[in-house]
Amino acid sequence: MAKRSTSPKQGPATAKPSTPSKPSRPAAKCFTSPKISMAPIAPGFKRADIEFHAIDHAGASYEGRVFLNNPKATEKTPRTPAQGYAGSFHIFGHGGCWGDPGHCDILPRRPYDPRPGHTLTPGRKTLIATEAVRRALKQGSEITVTVVPVVRDAPARVDAENVLRFERLKIVTYS
Repeated sequence: MAKRSTSPKQGPATAKPSTPSKPSRPAAKCFTSPKISMAPIAPGFKRADIEFHAIDHAGASYEGRVFLNNPKATEKTPRTPAQGYAGSFHIFGHGGCWGDPGHCDILPRRPYDPRPGHTLTPGRKTLIATEAVRRALKQGSEITVTVVPVVRDAPARVDAENVLRFERLKIVTYS
C-alpha cells in the first residue's frame, strides 16, 4: 500500500506587507462666486455656457466640478441635478516648474510672432450648462457658481490646496 505524503500544517496566515500610504493633503479650496444677476436674460434661451477665463494650469491636474446655487458643495456632494450639479471640466496641470528660476515665466510676445504661445499661457474652459442654468433660474433670478476642484494626485512641489485659479467667469446664453 502506497503512502500519501502530506505537507506539514501551515501556520496562521501572515499579512502581506502593506504599501506605504501617501501623506494626506488638505482638500483643494473651492470657489463660490458672488450672486450673478440673471434678470436681463430672456427666458427662452437655446443654450447656456459657463465660461472660465485665464485659468492657471501650472500646478496639479484636477477635475473642476461645477454646482449652481450650492455654495456648500464639496468633493463628496453627489453629482445630481438636485444638488445643482452643472458638469465638470478637467485641467491637465504641468505639475510645477522643473527648470531653473525664470524658466516658467510667461514673457510678452511680439505682435506678429508666428511661434506657438508659451505652454503655461492661461487657458479657457467652456462648460455647456443649459439645463442646469434653467433649473437654477427656477429658484430665482440670481445664481451662484461653485467650483469644487478634485485633485487625485500631485507632486509635492505644487500647491494642491490652491490649485484652482482663474481671473473671471461668465454665464453666456444664446437665443
